[in-house]
Amino acid sequence: MGGGLGRKGETLLGCPFCHKGKVRVFHKEGYLQPRVSRISAGTKVRYYRMPDTYRVRENCPECGKNRKDIQRAFETGVTKEVSHEERLRRLREAGLPTRVEFEGLRI
Repeated sequence: MGGGLGRKGETLLGCPFCHKGKVRVFHKEGYLQPRVSRISAGTKVRYYRMPDTYRVRENCPECGKNRKDIQRAFETGVTKEVSHEERLRRLREAGLPTRVEFEGLRI
């Protein structure tokens, strides 16, 4: 621990895909980071909140997903990729247009 950057350490989190397996991750808590601006009127310090960070250390022992996929799921929150056809079907069901027209030009 050093530099006032919050707590760091390894912990076990549930797999975002199968929710059964435990995945070992390196977790660094969020912290406040000061940024200093200096101008002729004086020095000003602003504090910015840095978010928690997770770095996946191993693959899931239950479902076999690799570290890269699990890391992407933690960062984006997306666990299932949706195909182009599925996106178009959802747009049509919602009543949104799937084609855009500009003054007679159809795209």
